[in-house]
Amino acid sequence: MSIAVGLALVATIAQAAAGAAGAAAETAVAGQVVAWGSDYDGQSSPPESVSSGVTQVSAGLAHGLALKDGVPIAWGNAGDDRTFVPIDLRRGGVTAISAGYKHNLAIKNGKVWSWGRFTQPGGSLAPPAGTESGVDAVSAGYLHSLALKDGKVFAWGFGSHGETDVPAEALSGVDAIAAGMYFSVALKDGEVICWGPNHFGECTIPEEARSGVTAIAAGSTFTLAIKNGRVIGWGNNNYHQLDMPIEVDDHVVAISAGSQHSLALKDDGQVVAWWYNAQGQSTVPPVATTGVKAISAGGYFNLAIK
Repeated sequence: MSIAVGLALVATIAQAAAGAAGAAAETAVAGQVVAWGSDYDGQSSPPESVSSGVTQVSAGLAHGLALKDGVPIAWGNAGDDRTFVPIDLRRGGVTAISAGYKHNLAIKNGKVWSWGRFTQPGGSLAPPAGTESGVDAVSAGYLHSLALKDGKVFAWGFGSHGETDVPAEALSGVDAIAAGMYFSVALKDGEVICWGPNHFGECTIPEEARSGVTAIAAGSTFTLAIKNGRVIGWGNNNYHQLDMPIEVDDHVVAISAGSQHSLALKDDGQVVAWWYNAQGQSTVPPVATTGVKAISAGGYFNLAIK
């Protein structure tokens, strides 16, 4: 999700007990999903089917999503059909996935697919006109969704906070998107663009994020970015999620923002997690300290690909 948006990993490590994680590290295979943090709904207990060959992962609020051989695989909280993958997608051909609060997005043959449910009236789960072909990326937020096509951002769903009101500068030339709780973020020519209520300063973009940014992530009420290999952030810091550890000062290649915690992936395959840790989501298991290929922070858990 960006309320946590992300990508893929494999191998079952439920709560990251040191012994279990160490054993998994010895047997990890390519494309194995690693999970840690809250397992209340089974979100940190991936199925055996994602123990190898996974190419993408995305962590929602309390469910996980992985992509293997072009087929989405979902587990965790099954409410609102969020783990029931549509039959057409189970036939393969999917190229991208994103897990949100209680819904998911996928791209197949350039077309956006969505399933699950919005719990708030006034927002449509159905993708809008223009997203039937040629879509490059998707991001599922809390009650809204984003898609990127030929540099143009599409937004739909619950939008009473302005999260679906795409500004003119995000209608062309955009390189990346990230959906937060009630806000949206885009990256254009190295500059961060943000729209939404800005209740916590999540859209108050600092000067250093106006050029040279290479990646973005949207959490519940805060935003992260990578610039020159270093993580920068702004917005709500109620759980110190913006108090960056020294490990993310350089060599960071990917980031993901959860509800109240953050993840970074370094160029040596090491995962760094920080702050809110009530469910163990910021306690990185040994298996995720080296050789990780992708990360995704969810509500109170994380997914990675080994």
